[in-house]
Parts: sequence; structure tokens; C-alpha cells
Amino acid sequence: MSNGNVNNHLSDLTIENLQNLPGLDAVNLDDLFVDDKMKRLIIDLQRHWISEYHLARQKALMDLAKKLHEDFSMDMIRTRNDLQAQFQIELAQTKEDIEKRHAEILAAEREKLIEKQKRELSAVRKKQWCFSCENEAIYHCCWNTSYCSVNCQQGHWQAHRKYCRRKKGNAAREAAQLARDMMPSSSSN
Repeated sequence: MSNGNVNNHLSDLTIENLQNLPGLDAVNLDDLFVDDKMKRLIIDLQRHWISEYHLARQKALMDLAKKLHEDFSMDMIRTRNDLQAQFQIELAQTKEDIEKRHAEILAAEREKLIEKQKRELSAVRKKQWCFSCENEAIYHCCWNTSYCSVNCQQGHWQAHRKYCRRKKGNAAREAAQLARDMMPSSSSN
């Protein structure tokens, strides 16, 4: 047999094939006579197959590890993207809730301030103010002129005298009325 034929025949040899060969029914394989050259070929073939097996196994393990790593990476990316999307939704919701609550608080504060301003404005409108210095007036002269003190009235009298709407009567009555008006009234506090 040539080397090529031996290799072809050896590659076809398996334990099952050897046991199925005609005439080997009752023969134990260990009892078969094999010369040294054949033994070396079988040992070389065994080493080759073992080497091929280890290489194929190593390649399969590397391919499996690579696929598992890719799957893990894809799962990690997918999970991160899902968590980011969920976080963005929750963040937008929280922002909307905070803005809504802020708007409600602002509206309530605005209403309080408007009500306070109305009360204060109403209280201020009920008071009379000094024509000269704009302090709260306690002395009333005529229709729209009041003073906080006698000094303010006397200082403004020369300008106001021309426009005073107080009834013009005799000078004595005017002086008496002015003196009475200049006295602090008991009703204003």
C-alpha cells in the first residue's frame, strides 16, 4: 500500500468500523498484530486528531466567548438605553410637576399680595395727607387741603389763600374757624 492509500484507509478506521469488518467478529482488537510502522502511523494519526480536536475546541470556545461577550455588551447597551429613556421620562415628569407646583405657589402668593395691596390702598385712601409735606394730616382747611401741623398750614397759607374754598365771611369768623380747625381733632387716630 502507498502512503496516500494508508492515510485514506486510516482516516476511515474507527473502532466501530474495525469491529464491523468481515472476519473480525471473534477477534479481539488487542490481539491483532500491527507492525511498528503501522503503530507509528496510528499514533501520528491519533496525535493529529487530538491536535485537531483541541484546535477545534479552542476555536469553538473562543467563538462562544466572543458571542457571549457581544450578547452581554448588547444587553448592557440596551439596558442602559432603556434606563436612560426611563430616566428622561421621569425627569420630564418631575420637571413638569415642579413647574406646576411653582406656578400654583406663585399664583397663591400673587393673590395674597394683590389682596394685601388692596387693603393697604383702601386704608391709605381713607386717610388725608398734608398738602405741604405729605405726612398724615390731622388739620382740615377746606375741600381738598389738609395739614399735619400748624407750621405746615402757616407756611402754605400765602399760596393757598387765593384758592381756599372755605366760605368767605367776616374776618373774625374766619379766624375763629381757623383756630378751631387747627386744634387736633379727637376723632382722628
